[in-house]
Amino acid sequence: FSQSREAMNGKTQVIMLALIWALATAAGVAVVLSVGILPSPAATEAHIIDRAMTLLTVLAVPVFVLVVMLLVYSMVRFRHRGVPTEDGPPIRGNLRLEIVWVLVTLGLTLFLAGYGTLGLLDIRAVAAEAPNPLVVQVKGSQWLWEFNYPEQNIHTVAELVLPVGRTARFEVTSKDVLHSFWIPAFRMKIDAVPGMVTTVSATPDLLGSFQEDSHFKVQCAELCGVVLAVSVDSHDE
Repeated sequence: FSQSREAMNGKTQVIMLALIWALATAAGVAVVLSVGILPSPAATEAHIIDRAMTLLTVLAVPVFVLVVMLLVYSMVRFRHRGVPTEDGPPIRGNLRLEIVWVLVTLGLTLFLAGYGTLGLLDIRAVAAEAPNPLVVQVKGSQWLWEFNYPEQNIHTVAELVLPVGRTARFEVTSKDVLHSFWIPAFRMKIDAVPGMVTTVSATPDLLGSFQEDSHFKVQCAELCGVVLAVSVDSHDE
């Protein structure tokens, strides 16, 4: 009778934990979808990256809730007061649980790998299908960025101006040390390496400037210096 009652209590606890896990997961997903944790996107590529970020965060919520819930449950249910006088009972593996865990983890890994690959292909397709990309030569140094527009024969320092709706192809290098060319509103980032030219593309789809939104700033994600400004103009000149 005691074993039957203990089994019933165990099933009740499992059901309660599953219910708490489902409710907490639903609440966490609702928070993730309603609260903006990323700056406003201002480029076509940024929307692709934001969708991937949202998906990863949503998938992380149930795992995070499960780990925290089991941790708290174990601390309360199996706590021991005072100094233990003997070892606890041996823990035996559950083959069925281990197989399910491996299969679920493998499935999620393959799904995320496939989704990430499709996202990278979408980003590359945007750059490849651009009919007339604007070439911007970028040079980083301590502590500023220089921009050269070879087609327009224009050179600027500390300010980047881009036309909205036209893909910009950044050819990035460095004058002194390693830098990382990054505009938060565009999401795209690339290393600036001395003696090497790295490339990255972004297609602005929203008018804006650093004066209006602090995420429209050209910054170094490795060795940050003075905050520089970027603005997106409606004229393609």
